[in-house]
Amino acid sequence: MFESAIEGLNATLNQISWVSELAGILPLSALIEFIDIPPKLHIYQLAGSAALWNSPITPAGSRLLLSDDNFLQPHCYLDRYGNSINLLGLDGRYGSRYYVSSPETIRLCIQAHRARVIENSHENIRGDDLRLQNLDIIHVSRLQPREHQVPKLTRFGHVFPRSPRMRLAHLLGWIVLLAMIVMSVILRTYLSFTFLILMPVTGGVLFALHGSNPRGLLVHKATRWNRLILVAEHENTTDWVAFYGEATILNSLINRPLKPLGSVQKPASYISLRVALRVLILGQWALALGAAATKDWNAYFITFWISFCIFMQAYVMPPERGAKEWMKSYAGIRIERYHTQLSSRRALLNTIIALNPDSFSLRPGTQQEDRSRFSSEAMKWIDPILGVTSGRERWEEATLKAMNHAVKDEGQEGKSSRAEWEEEYKKDFWAPFIMEGIYMADKIKEQANLPGRTNEDVRKSEV
Repeated sequence: MFESAIEGLNATLNQISWVSELAGILPLSALIEFIDIPPKLHIYQLAGSAALWNSPITPAGSRLLLSDDNFLQPHCYLDRYGNSINLLGLDGRYGSRYYVSSPETIRLCIQAHRARVIENSHENIRGDDLRLQNLDIIHVSRLQPREHQVPKLTRFGHVFPRSPRMRLAHLLGWIVLLAMIVMSVILRTYLSFTFLILMPVTGGVLFALHGSNPRGLLVHKATRWNRLILVAEHENTTDWVAFYGEATILNSLINRPLKPLGSVQKPASYISLRVALRVLILGQWALALGAAATKDWNAYFITFWISFCIFMQAYVMPPERGAKEWMKSYAGIRIERYHTQLSSRRALLNTIIALNPDSFSLRPGTQQEDRSRFSSEAMKWIDPILGVTSGRERWEEATLKAMNHAVKDEGQEGKSSRAEWEEEYKKDFWAPFIMEGIYMADKIKEQANLPGRTNEDVRKSEV
């Protein structure tokens, strides 16, 4: 039965010329052009979680994986300066301006969560010639001890993911690999058989070199204080991300570098592992070249496997899924993502001021906010976006009055205060945007269930 099947497949190659010609092209084009190694290496280093069967290596990828720099560096590959687009951080408590320490990890964590839209129904959003500002609000919270169980680190790291979807994807890969190996034996396509056998072996060596030392937060000590940190690619962007949550976690996630959880020293087997990886990679290329030269079903089987790995990495097990696993396993945090739009830059600034738990300082010796003025340090984050001028001082004064009197009080006195406020600032173009910012901040706080200055504020409101 198998003999007739083999003869039938070979006859197809002989009868249809383009089938064999295509077999000579596919393995090389698939191997060289479409495998994206940098994000895979990044997730190896970040989460210690990867599919060992998904290990085709390109020539460019081999240089990356065999570099000493990618083994001893504490930063994950795409978090290193110059390997991805930097992100700017603006601290809402002290006004510090700095480059985010782990920009690509932050991007992947955000991308791993679908945003819930908070609609801006303020009348300003219906105006003409608007410079719309996109704002993502990322509420970061600490996982409870029962939810956060750090996997035990072994020589082969954290090979098995926690989420059911990722476990199923890993299992699917092993099933397809085993089926392909059996088929290669039955149909006597021994080049593809050897290539498929090399996949998990290569994955194991890669994991021993790069995946057995995942990263964690540098400081994980709990604090009751919350903080807001604004993140963007640059000060003149229209896309902003406001991180809101426990100060210690936000500072460790955004400002401080991630720390390797194991030793950063070379293991005794480092040299032998590098030699083994080089041999395995050369073996992959030799088998792909051999299959392309023979122009038979070996080429199609190898091409199918490479294409399957590309598909799984791009759509089923993308890097952001690995980042989500990392958040649960080693960072011990969860993210809730919300998205809204503001009508202008001023509306954005007013929204952040109203959201920022540190906009007002505490009175000395008390836990009461001093709402007679803004905290000078907490307003410094605005300086790179809107310089300190007399016009800004007037805008801040108007914002302070609006937040204290013109919006919150719904009684007769509040209506009178608002009328006086509108009369005083009616000639200032930014006056409507102050009201929009305060309105949207209240809406965001309600729908995102954001805590106040401290986590105790949430518990008090629930009693």
